[in-house]
Amino acid sequence: MMWNAAKIYSTLGNPNSLIPLGIKDASSALGMTVGSCVTGKEEGLDRFIDEFGTEALWLGGIPAYKWLFDKTVFKAYAQDSNIDPRNFRNMEIYAKLKEYAPNDETKKNLEKAEKNKKLFKRLAGAKFAVSTVLAAITYIGLTRLKQHYTEQNIRKNLIKEYQQKKKTEERKNSSSPSFKGLGNLAEELAFSPVKNMYIMDGFITTERLADSRTPQEFTGYAIKEGSCLFFLYFAGKKIQQIVEKYTKNKYNKSITLDSRVLEDTAFKKAFEDGSIERSIKEFNAANTSDANLYEFLHKNPENKIVKIAKQSDIVKLLKGTDKIDTRAFVDMDELKGTNNKVVELFEQYKKALTNGETAEQFFKKVKSLKRKSVLINIGACIMALGVITPGTMLIKRLTDKSGKEFQTKKEIKEQLIREGVISE
Repeated sequence: MMWNAAKIYSTLGNPNSLIPLGIKDASSALGMTVGSCVTGKEEGLDRFIDEFGTEALWLGGIPAYKWLFDKTVFKAYAQDSNIDPRNFRNMEIYAKLKEYAPNDETKKNLEKAEKNKKLFKRLAGAKFAVSTVLAAITYIGLTRLKQHYTEQNIRKNLIKEYQQKKKTEERKNSSSPSFKGLGNLAEELAFSPVKNMYIMDGFITTERLADSRTPQEFTGYAIKEGSCLFFLYFAGKKIQQIVEKYTKNKYNKSITLDSRVLEDTAFKKAFEDGSIERSIKEFNAANTSDANLYEFLHKNPENKIVKIAKQSDIVKLLKGTDKIDTRAFVDMDELKGTNNKVVELFEQYKKALTNGETAEQFFKKVKSLKRKSVLINIGACIMALGVITPGTMLIKRLTDKSGKEFQTKKEIKEQLIREGVISE
């Protein structure tokens, strides 16, 4: 995969990509770990294992178990796991999936899935359920292991500290006096990588709160998880919408299209030579039914709207070819919405030209505004998750009447004193 500026900004601004989610969550994990290190090394290590171990499982757990399910269960039933079961929603379109299949193998697999439609749907549902449950079980195991490791590590360190302190006091006794010292929705959830995270995050949040070892840990998780859920799934989209609306009102420029489209010289050229208008008319003429529009995608590969849909990954291509992968699901509403976005931008472009702006100036400004919107979105979420939330939690800990000491460490220390292993 070739990574250029347009691809990077496209990925960072894509609400269906796991990469921006991972970046935001990593900033939160780093901020939480640094904040915990301030209150003690044991708590810092506990937080590091919790945050980064959970993030690895959060991003990779469900995909890994899905991959395993594909390689075992789907293979055992001789079914193609790359076929999206949402395609069965419209059998008129499904007929065209087979008709325009990029190769004989794909066509054969589509026919096989249709012949065993009920079985295929059950397999797809089981894949989602099993992978989610296994990821959740793995998370519980990780939490138990982390808590056991932390508690054993604290116990060992407290005994070591006590023994060192005792030796020091014994040495001082020979010369001076002693003294004492002082952690249809169902399908969309199942087949969108980002929406998969909704369920996993909900489980992680519930499990963390339910399994908190102390009130101190419960409060910390409540603040942290609430902030993460808000900024990962709600605030990012809202911030983008606010910036897009502001940009449209202030500059009369729409930046809702994918960065790869807005930064493409061929897209700019289509505006300059007017061919984009012809493509829009062709697309609108074909938009009499979803099935007809789907067929249009295959019969008109040179249409600019079709190219934009492919460029934006709304229409997916078979890997290594320029043929549409008919196993993948095409969201027809998103496809039509993309056409509407192009229409809006083209109207703004024509108005800009009448006001004396050149095509070069228009697209340079659009590109700049789009990049800024992505950076503002990512930056705001990173600031909230990586600085403000951990900072708020740290201040609360430092000003807490019960003290800043790691509560788990405090309880283990009291237990060791009761057992007579160490003394005050």
